[in-house]
Amino acid sequence: MKHSLCWVGLTPLLLLAPQGLSESYFDIYDYETDYYYDYNRAQSNDPLPTFTARPQTFTVEVGQSVMIPCDVDDPGNHKLIIKKKPALGGKERLLSVGSEKVTRDRRLNIEGTRLTISHARPRDAGTFLCLFDVEPPVQLQHTLDVQFAPSVRSLAPPEQHVPRGKAVTLECRAHGNPEPVIRWTRQEGPLPSGLSSHEGKTLFLHGVDRHVEGTYLCTADNGVGEPASAAMTITVEYPPEITAEKAVVRTGEGDHVELACVVHGRPSPDVIWTRDGHPLPESLMDTQRHMPERVSGEGHHVTFTHVAHRHTLTITNVSEKDFGAYVCIAENPHGQKDAVIQMTGLPKPPVLTSSPIGGESTSYTLTWETESYYPITEFLIRYRKTHLGAWQPNHTVVMAGAWENVSKKVVATSVPRAQRESLTYTLHGLEVASDYVTVVRVRNRYGWSAESDHFHFSTKKAMAVLQSTSGGRSGAGTLAPTLLLGLSLLVLLREN
Repeated sequence: MKHSLCWVGLTPLLLLAPQGLSESYFDIYDYETDYYYDYNRAQSNDPLPTFTARPQTFTVEVGQSVMIPCDVDDPGNHKLIIKKKPALGGKERLLSVGSEKVTRDRRLNIEGTRLTISHARPRDAGTFLCLFDVEPPVQLQHTLDVQFAPSVRSLAPPEQHVPRGKAVTLECRAHGNPEPVIRWTRQEGPLPSGLSSHEGKTLFLHGVDRHVEGTYLCTADNGVGEPASAAMTITVEYPPEITAEKAVVRTGEGDHVELACVVHGRPSPDVIWTRDGHPLPESLMDTQRHMPERVSGEGHHVTFTHVAHRHTLTITNVSEKDFGAYVCIAENPHGQKDAVIQMTGLPKPPVLTSSPIGGESTSYTLTWETESYYPITEFLIRYRKTHLGAWQPNHTVVMAGAWENVSKKVVATSVPRAQRESLTYTLHGLEVASDYVTVVRVRNRYGWSAESDHFHFSTKKAMAVLQSTSGGRSGAGTLAPTLLLGLSLLVLLREN
C-alpha cells in the first residue's frame, strides 16, 4: 500500500490508501501519527470515549474462533487502536487503527470495534489492548489463552541394554496448554513397584533384573485432544538362571520320559545336556537351531527340543542304561549355570503314616507309603529307644539304645506303574511306655530307596507319671515316690 505526506499549515497529514496499510506504516505511525494525534487532540473538544466492554479472559482450543470486544459508547472523532502483546514475550504488534487492519494475517478480521480471530493458533495467545490515544489514556485489556493438545518427547534412548543390578533413569518432557501431566506405564503389566502407573517427568528403576524388562510408556495428557506417548524399551542382560521342572524322575523300562529345564538369560544362553558327566551329542546344535534334533548312536530314542525358555530332553523306550544324572548346562557371556535331573528306577523314600502314640504295651504297628515304578520286593526297618532325657544323681543322661534291624521280603503284587503302595509291619518285644525312633527303606527290582525321615513313636503308657519340674530337672530320686504311690493304688484296687 502506498502512503504520502502533505502539510496543512504546520500540521503534517498522513494520507492512507483505501486498501490498507503497508508494513512501513509502523515506522511512520511511531513518529508522525503520534504527532498528528497530539495536535488533533489539542484542537479537539470531543469528550473522552468510554469502553462499555469489561476486561475478560478468553480460553479457546486450537482451531476455534474467538471474538475480542472493544465496545465503546461514543468514540467521537477518536480512532480505536488495537494492539497485541505476545503471551511468551516479544515485540508488541499493532493490529488495527480505526477500521483499517494493519496486520496481514487473514485470520484476523475487524468489524467495527470487534476483532475476530478464526482458526486460533497457539501463537495467538497473549494480551490484546483496545485503546484511544488521548490524555489520560483510555484503554481496555483482554487476555486470550489458546489451549492445544500435548506433545511429548523422550530424553532417554528408545532402547537400552542394561546389565543386571544397575540403575536406569527414564525421562520425558511434554509441551501443551494447559501444562500436561506425565504418567508412566508398562505395556507388559504393572510397573516394577507393583503400581499400575507413576506420575512425574522421571521414572527411576533401581537394581534392575529380568523382571524389569519391557516397554515403558510416558503419556502426556492435559484434557485437550488426544494424549501423546513416547515408548522406551529396557532389556536387562544377566547370567543364566536355570531350574529343573523335576529334580528326580522315576521311570522304568519301555517308558516315555521328558526331562525339562527352564532357562532364562540375556543374551539367550546356549544349552547343552550331559549324562553322568558325558556330553550328549547334538544338544548344542539343537539349542542354536531351535529345532528338535534326533540323536544317532543313542538307539534313536533321544530328542532335544527348545520352545521359548523350556529345554526338553525326551527319551522314548527307556532302558536301564538310560538311568543316571542328567545335567542341563546354560551359558552366555555373563556366566554359566546348570541343573541336575536324576532319572532313576528306584522307589521314593517311604513316608510313615501311623499314629505316633501306640495302642499296645509291648508292640507297635508301623504303616508307611512309598511310590515306586515297580512293585516293592523288600523293606528294612531300623529302630531304637530314644534317650530318657532324665538326669541321674551323677549328672549323666541315659542315652539311646542300639539300633535294631528288621528286614522282610514282600510278596510281589501287581502295582500300577508310578503308583503309591502301602505297607505295614508290627514290631514286637518293645518295652512298656517307652519312646522309640525308626527309619524305613524299601526296595524294588532296581535297588533300595533312600531312608525315610526319622519317625518317633511310643508304646502304650500304662500309667501317668508325674515328674517334678523343680529347678528345671527331673531326677531319679523324684521318680521313686511317684512310682510307689502308683503301685499302692493298684494293690488297693485289686483288693477291693
